Amino acid sequence: MINLEEIKNKLLKEKEEVLLMLETLKKEEERVLKEDVYETSDLANKYEAREDLHLQIEALEKRLEVLERALTKINEGTYGKCEKCGGAIEEGRISLDPAAIYCRKCAEKF
Repeated sequence: MINLEEIKNKLLKEKEEVLLMLETLKKEEERVLKEDVYETSDLANKYEAREDLHLQIEALEKRLEVLERALTKINEGTYGKCEKCGGAIEEGRISLDPAAIYCRKCAEKF
């Protein structure tokens, strides 16, 4: 049986961690942008570092959206239902990723 309070706590904890990582990466991105560049190779390194940071930030922002969606579903009473077929998401899947939005069958299709 799914313990919603336990899942909600896991989601909230991960959300805090993601927000902290986002804050750190955004500060690092600002620092990289402010660095002085004296040579062309430094400019290339600067843009490569900025791109890497941007991709990490983007991935964390997407994860944050998924976490918030799962928390909303808990509050609305729709948590644990597949967003594609409406069936139940397997407990094993939820225990691996409490923010899962698809059942195993639908996830395999994507």
